[in-house]
Amino acid sequence: MTSGAYIAAMGIISALGTGADNTYQALKRSESGLTSVDFFQLNRPDFPKVGMVPGIIKDNVPRTHALARIAAGQIMAQCSRVPDAVVLGATTGGMLTCESLLKAKETDPKLFQYHGLGTVAEDIADLMGCTGPAITVSTACSSGNAALTIALEMIRSGRAETVLAGGADALCRMTCFGFQSLQVVDPAGARPFDKNRAGMSVAEGAGLLLLVSQKPENPIAVLSGGGLSCDAYHASSPHPEGNGAFDAMAKAMEDAGVTPGQIDYISLHGTGTEANDRAEAMAVNRLFTPAKPASSSVKGATGHPMAAAGAIEAVISAIAVSRGIIPGNTGFSTPDPELNFIPVPSPIQRPVHRVLSNTFGFGGNNAAIVISETENRTSGTCPQDTKENQTPKIGPMSVLGYACVTGAGTTAESLDLFYKGQSLAGMVTDKTLTDLLTLKKVRRMKRFSRLMLALAVLAGKETPADISPASIIGGTGWGSLSETWDFLSRLFAGNEKSSSPIDFVGSVHNAALGHVAMELGAKGANITTTGGDVSFEQALWTAGILGKKDHAPMMVMGGDEHHPDLSLRFDMSVIPEDTAADGGGALVLAPKAIPGNPTLTPRLFMKNDDRLEPKDALAGLIRELPDFNDRYGAVMAGIPRACALRGTTLVKTLSNAFSSSIPILDYRRQTGQFATAPAVAAVLAVDAVKNNKLPDPQFPGQCIDLQGRGILLLGLGRYLTAVEVMPG
Repeated sequence: MTSGAYIAAMGIISALGTGADNTYQALKRSESGLTSVDFFQLNRPDFPKVGMVPGIIKDNVPRTHALARIAAGQIMAQCSRVPDAVVLGATTGGMLTCESLLKAKETDPKLFQYHGLGTVAEDIADLMGCTGPAITVSTACSSGNAALTIALEMIRSGRAETVLAGGADALCRMTCFGFQSLQVVDPAGARPFDKNRAGMSVAEGAGLLLLVSQKPENPIAVLSGGGLSCDAYHASSPHPEGNGAFDAMAKAMEDAGVTPGQIDYISLHGTGTEANDRAEAMAVNRLFTPAKPASSSVKGATGHPMAAAGAIEAVISAIAVSRGIIPGNTGFSTPDPELNFIPVPSPIQRPVHRVLSNTFGFGGNNAAIVISETENRTSGTCPQDTKENQTPKIGPMSVLGYACVTGAGTTAESLDLFYKGQSLAGMVTDKTLTDLLTLKKVRRMKRFSRLMLALAVLAGKETPADISPASIIGGTGWGSLSETWDFLSRLFAGNEKSSSPIDFVGSVHNAALGHVAMELGAKGANITTTGGDVSFEQALWTAGILGKKDHAPMMVMGGDEHHPDLSLRFDMSVIPEDTAADGGGALVLAPKAIPGNPTLTPRLFMKNDDRLEPKDALAGLIRELPDFNDRYGAVMAGIPRACALRGTTLVKTLSNAFSSSIPILDYRRQTGQFATAPAVAAVLAVDAVKNNKLPDPQFPGQCIDLQGRGILLLGLGRYLTAVEVMPG
């Protein structure tokens, strides 16, 4: 029996209002929340209406964070449980605030402290008292459902009993003008699946769900299953026959243990664009034969709130199940005969037992979930009510191939300097990237996408020919900085009236992994995680969680580009006087131990609370690794410069805590300071355990004998992370 997770509480804020009750009433009345932006200026009086959250939102944090706080506050009012983890989808983060700062030519990094997408999840974790993992998923408009699917697997794996999951995004200039530049915004407002549809309506909002493994007193509904796929087809257009959408829906239903005939309502992605609605209609027609369940898209009412879309629609799906309503397809009036598909035009009050909810995004990222009523126990849609078999099941993951690119060059060049104890720091040269890629492939790509694609190609060459990664999971601290800078610079130079559609598509954090999926033909999960210095660790945890479900090889990556303007503003570990550094690492992993292959196992991910004494802060690590001295021949510690004082203190405490004289290597002194330096360190550590040696941190140019033991990779930044690398 497939287990799910109970929805114990939920919070929602959108253009339709605040809270589940107000949203339900608005859906019953078939209201539309589309209106004109009033909290920042659009220098175009003819700009189409958007799905703006009504009312004045005052807070001392950026708007996305404030929206997420409002949704979280509703959950806290319903339930006092502190989540073990937070998994949140986001695409804008503090972008609205960042735009104003960049326009004013501000350079102080402290002013940009909330820009990163990961700061939204971290802020909510702090608000709710969560000290466990805070993972941010950025897969464009599928982010919310992807986050919910990961959260569900986190509960199934036993790594958490309570997870807060969902998505949040705010309107900003970049999204408003970005979608406008693609000519996919309908001046009349979104009309999903209508014959005369002409595009989407950009929107904002937040949806959060508190998922629990054990049945609460009054559960709202059950998150029964999730399905992830990638088109591996185009950077911004869906597969014309909806193949990826079909796969995600089919996987979600299989995961939930239900058949198409048991679905009562489909909450459609339905943006209102010509291509997306056609592709989704084709997928639905193919999957649901001969009869289709009632279906509708709420985006004619809410607009399209990007990363929050899936989460908001998950809350609406739970409302549909718990209150017996099928929302109407606001904006629809004329059927499109080419679609062979007619959505429910007006709301219907009737029992709903199971909902399939779809979201699709740039890069061909698809995520679908199934939400069911709590009373149904006939098809594996409810969680187990006992804790049997709930021991953690993440890792080990076997390394089948690996590669890195650094300021020193490719893998071989980087390893050569590493073992000599010399610096790898510097920017990856254009020649290093272009030597690995054809000009045709990278014609429209800028630096970050080229870097990640080069990594994938290089790692593929080091992997057995019969191994093809099904999924791509990667972390990045800051994403595509070149496209972001170029888009905003052009927008400001043009008096905020237009900008580059190519830069907009390339600016989303997951654009690079979309290119990787197309290169490798990887049609499984395609997940980009982001959270500053723990972005790669988030990717590893996600891989460990999803790998146990998919049982297929994965490529797990981490990379960042240095940008002369934005890196100095966003990353407080980067200073002007230092050597500019960037790069990344990639590993092809099997979600099981294979004799003869080194393994990676995520062991710890928790908040590094600087209010605690160092020994108390390390208590979780000490409990997790009682056999520390026997398992590891060395520690490779990553200390971001912004956390140098705290990190150095923890390193000094580490040896005493374990009564050990194990050598500790500060790898950032060699890799340089960039967010995903841990991805490079993972590659270096894998090679080190294979060769049973590591550069001696005390005597440069000499190596220490690991004596057949492993290496512990420690992250000592805002979060304390531990990943063990063991010989095969």
